[in-house]
Amino acid sequence: ALARAQDRLALCEKHPEECEALKDEMSTGGRVSFQQIDGYTALRAMLPPVEKRALVLIDPSFEEQDEFAQIVDGLGEALKRFPSGTYAIWYPLTERARVDAFFERLQTLSLPPSWVAEVAIAGEYYGLKMRGCGLVVLNPPWQLDTEIKPWLGALASRLAQTKGAEARLAWLVHE
Repeated sequence: ALARAQDRLALCEKHPEECEALKDEMSTGGRVSFQQIDGYTALRAMLPPVEKRALVLIDPSFEEQDEFAQIVDGLGEALKRFPSGTYAIWYPLTERARVDAFFERLQTLSLPPSWVAEVAIAGEYYGLKMRGCGLVVLNPPWQLDTEIKPWLGALASRLAQTKGAEARLAWLVHE
């Protein structure tokens, strides 16, 4: 709904039923294409875009144990093909150690400016399987971090389920 007339959306979904549901929900007759393809394959197949500008949203299913590794491998390929792209990667906050290991693996890539924003609805030891989520943004738009930082605390406060709800924004690689 917010796409400009010159914008093009390419939406990828691996599972056939989900791809059909996505088409049903998002078909606008405009410049939207739907690909039944694994997103990591799509990074290799669809980058760089003709427009030479893009926001690539990676929203993994986390159905597989090695999903964080797949993200890093996919980003490594994507950055080789399209280093100036903006990449936003969603991830769940389940165990801090898994997320920290993900950040360590990310930093083995030659990352452009990158930051992390997280919102936790509970403290780490309150027994929730998923206690929040985060977003890693590579090549973020200028000052997006300062624009969203005030909202993160408000979200954590509003969505809090237990003590320890919090928000943070930190740079992995400074501009």
